[in-house]
Formats: sequence, C-alpha cells, structure tokens
Amino acid sequence: MISTLSDLDELILRCRDQKAKEHIREAVACYKAGAFRAAIVLTWIAVSFDIIEKLKELSLAGDKEADKCIGEFEEARRKGDISQSLSFEKKILTVCKDKLEFISPIEFIDLNRLLEDRNRCAHPSMTIDGNALNPPAELARLHIRTAVEHLLQHPPAQGKYALETLVSEVKSEYFPTDDKKALIAFRHGPLNRARDSLVRNFTIILIKMIIHQDLEYKEFMRISAALKSIGKLHRERYIEILKSDLSRIIRNLKSEELGKPLKLISIINDCWTHLEDDIKQKIELYLEILPKENIGFIENLWDIPELIPSLNKRINKMSREEMEHVIFFSISKVAADKVVEIYGDSNSFSQANSFSNTVRMYATDFSKEQIERIISACGENEQIKYSKTLDSVVKSLMNNKNISEDEFNTWLHEADLNDLIEDKSQDLQ
Repeated sequence: MISTLSDLDELILRCRDQKAKEHIREAVACYKAGAFRAAIVLTWIAVSFDIIEKLKELSLAGDKEADKCIGEFEEARRKGDISQSLSFEKKILTVCKDKLEFISPIEFIDLNRLLEDRNRCAHPSMTIDGNALNPPAELARLHIRTAVEHLLQHPPAQGKYALETLVSEVKSEYFPTDDKKALIAFRHGPLNRARDSLVRNFTIILIKMIIHQDLEYKEFMRISAALKSIGKLHRERYIEILKSDLSRIIRNLKSEELGKPLKLISIINDCWTHLEDDIKQKIELYLEILPKENIGFIENLWDIPELIPSLNKRINKMSREEMEHVIFFSISKVAADKVVEIYGDSNSFSQANSFSNTVRMYATDFSKEQIERIISACGENEQIKYSKTLDSVVKSLMNNKNISEDEFNTWLHEADLNDLIEDKSQDLQ
C-alpha cells in the first residue's frame, strides 16, 4: 500500500492520552512555525508522557513489569535523582519492546531515532562542531507521524498482555454471543486501534479454538461473534489472515479430523472464500462421505454454492436414522425427496410411525409433486396405510399451501384413503 502524507491535525486527534495530545499539538504548532528542533523535542516529550501513562494503566490492571517500571520512575522523581531519571529514559523504549511489547522491533528503531534526534536537538554538545542540529522539515514531520502511529494512538496493552486479556474476555460468560454487541465490546478495548501483530495473533487463536477444542454451544457462539467482529473492525487485515493462515492450519489436520473446520466454515462464510484450492477439494470430498457424528453441519453449509453438489451426494446416501436426527431449517429439494423416499420405503409399522415425525416436520415445505408421492405411498404401502400416525401425517400435509383442497382430496381418493377425506370435512365443519 502506498503511504500518503498524513494530515498533522488529524494525527493530533488520534492521540489517546490527553497529556500526549497537548504536547503533540505544541509540536505541530512548532513545525508549522518552522521551529523544527522544538517540534522534535516536544514529540519525544509526548512519547515519554504517553509511555508513563500506559505504565500506570497497566500497573493498576495488575501487570507486574509495568508496576516495577512505575516504582522505579516514582523513586527517581521522589529523590530528585537526575542520573536515575536519565537512566530510566534511556532504557524505557527497550522495556516497551522486550518486556511490555508495546512496540515491535521495527517500531523500536523508528522511536529510538526520535530519541537520538531529540538529544542532538536539545544538547548542542552532542554534535562535533558544538552547533545544534538543524533538522529539515521532513524529519520533524516524520517523527511526529512515527510517534502517533507507533505509540500514541494505541491503548496500553498491545503485546502478550493484550492478547491474554482479549482471550480471557472472550472466554468469559459475560462476553456477548451477538456479533454486534461483541463489536461494541472490542471498540472500547485494546483491539480498537490494535497493531497488525495483535489482530493476527488473536484471530489465529480464535480459529484454532474453534477447530481444535470441544466447545460448548455458548462458547462456540462467543468465539464466532468475536471473529465476526474482528472482520468488521479490521476488515483488510482479517482477510489477509484468512488467506495466509487458514489453509495452513487446516492442512496440518489429519484426514479423520477434517470435520473440525466444518464448525468454522459453517458459521464464518468468509472462511470458504479464502481457502486454497487443494483444501477446498479435500473438504468437498470429505462432505460426500461425512460421518454420522458430523451430519448436523449440513444445514449450515447450503449458503456455499460450491458445496451443494457434495452435500446432495451425502444426502442421497443418508440412512433413515441419520435423516431422523438432522434438522433442516430450510430443507432443499434433494433433502425433501430423500425424506419422501425413506418414508415410502418403510417396511414395518414401527418405521412408519417413527419416521412420521420427520415427515410432519417438513409438511409445509414439500412441493406439490412431493406431496402427491407421499399420498401415493400411503395408499400403496400397507405399513404406512395402517400405521397409527397416518392420520396426523395427512392432516399436516393439508396445511401445505402449494396444493389446493380439490387436488389433495383427489389424491386421497386415488390412494383409497377416502376415510381421511371425510375426517377432513368434519374438521372443517
């Protein structure tokens, strides 16, 4: 992505801490007035104030390393120890990089350059000829932008601590299962203006939790809501992660474990779009022989057109028992045909009575042709015709709006089920 020239006033508004914002505002004012040395010095002051405020926030939250740093800073200030204060200032960026993970190694280099240039601007003795550094406008502007984008706009937790905080939040019973509410929760935490590394690590952890862990329903919904929220809050980075990491994670699974990513694919539609072709092919083939314990995932995969042929092949292989234990909230033609076929093939009163529950479940979803086939089977198959549940099946089919009353009565008559026509007439009276 091509970097554009940032608006300085916009950078001021992006600062999170009020004290840091005030100093950056002064730095921008100095820059606009041509006082570039002062702009660089004030930018470092803004960085120092921001780091100290971040340490205080983390200390209050229980971070031991932050608490140690604040204790050292307060001691130097209380004693008025200039040398200790200078020592603290020199090492604070290293602490932020290595122990607190506020900044990445690359960001450390940029901010350390700011510190070096600040020293050269504020201390003429550091130059060879004894003259103060006369920085160009571009250098001052670069340091202002670097300070805001690398540090000042971000909340205190961005490294390991932030990641642990986010994971703990999602695991909590108080985290919402609705993605809109989850988005509200994330907008007021470390994920709002998170660095790419935090977004990536958090997203991958959530993906692996869904794929590898045996989650309860509410846990699964909380993690799903979190993933969808990341997709809205950091859309471009989220898509990059799916493209670069999801196929790799699934590729490492054994063949018998391919049912695990179905939970993810079934609820996060973006997942399928960004899988690599070899993984897509493997999942399509797996769906054709989908084990019984994973048959419930079929319902949530119909929105992916590429999977429909594989789903239809698996449905055509479904047994009576499997069809009784899967629920289609929106049944397809292939699945409805299979229900009609299984019901018509009932070879005992027990089978007819048991499977009638499934037929009644989809009674209003059957097509005209499918209802005619069911009525015909009721007349031809004596195991259905004389079953205890026939009357309830027929009454359920009467509520289907794809057929007229005359058509329905005609089919009942042709199937020699005239007594059910009379029952219907009495019900209407």
